[in-house]
Amino acid sequence: MPQPGRTNAHVLLAKRPTGWVDESCFRIEDREEPSCGPEDVLVQAVWLSVDPYLRGRMNEEAWYAPSFEVGEPLASRVVGRVLQSRNARFSQGDYVWGFLDWAERTVLPRGEGLHLIDPALGRPTLAISALGMPGLTAWVGAIELGQPQPGDTVYISSAAGAVGQLAGQFAKRAGARVVGSAGSDEKVSFVQTKCRFDAAFNYRTRAMDEALHELCPKGIDVYFDNVGGSTLEAALRHANVGARFPICGMISEYNAVNESGIKGMQAMFAKRIAMTGFMVSDHVHKLAAYQTRVAAWLQAGEIYFHEDIVQGLEQAPSALISMMRGTAIGKRLVQIVPQ
Repeated sequence: MPQPGRTNAHVLLAKRPTGWVDESCFRIEDREEPSCGPEDVLVQAVWLSVDPYLRGRMNEEAWYAPSFEVGEPLASRVVGRVLQSRNARFSQGDYVWGFLDWAERTVLPRGEGLHLIDPALGRPTLAISALGMPGLTAWVGAIELGQPQPGDTVYISSAAGAVGQLAGQFAKRAGARVVGSAGSDEKVSFVQTKCRFDAAFNYRTRAMDEALHELCPKGIDVYFDNVGGSTLEAALRHANVGARFPICGMISEYNAVNESGIKGMQAMFAKRIAMTGFMVSDHVHKLAAYQTRVAAWLQAGEIYFHEDIVQGLEQAPSALISMMRGTAIGKRLVQIVPQ
């Protein structure tokens, strides 16, 4: 039952951004405490996921998912705890995940869109990080589309991000030599020491062509693209014949008012490059098998995954903004309440 006088904070889209998103695009508003009807489930948000693709959904037209409405809450993947359930599939205290509003508490009619989190998988946050969509994205791109072979050179952009850190480790397990780029010396150290990449460089302080020439002397066989722009152009210049380019995202363009375009695309046919754009939503049916495989590796310490956690729902806007500007290492999450 709703508790009289209890607030239920929501983070709303106050206006659509032009160029870089800033704090003025958000508003925090208290809304009525939700009540739990027949077959419904009341969920307390504990952690919410902050991802680059959310920036596109703030535009009036988003080409890959419905746009957020001005004056309404943003939404993303959330891990929550069941406060009340009138649904046989869920019990009070269960940890669940789903695509929920940026709010303290949410009622899910008939429990639709909620997924139970298996405690055997490890800490609950893994359901929206290493064992969730970011991890599955890394697997599909690096392994299924990249098809790295022993001795291949795999280059990962945004290597210290939620997806990049795993993509490189998966490619290494396949026997490839892995090189990453990131935007700070701290991130470079992270991917080399924690994620065990063979080499990495700071693209802000080193010329891209110089770094790739030195660190990928035999050329690039697989380029996992999270960035687009000049990084994609450089990868095209250094690609080998028959290279595979899984295209996961282009964060360099998400805040651009006008698209810059990609130069050097003639390399696509000259080098017979297979460039494949993909969205993880097309591969959700593979999630259970992926979790079974990778959970064992995580528990055995064979792969590493870092979560960058910001405290408080009111900090969600700044967490998104700073992540888009490259300050996060690993997977950015916002913790709403204590576990």
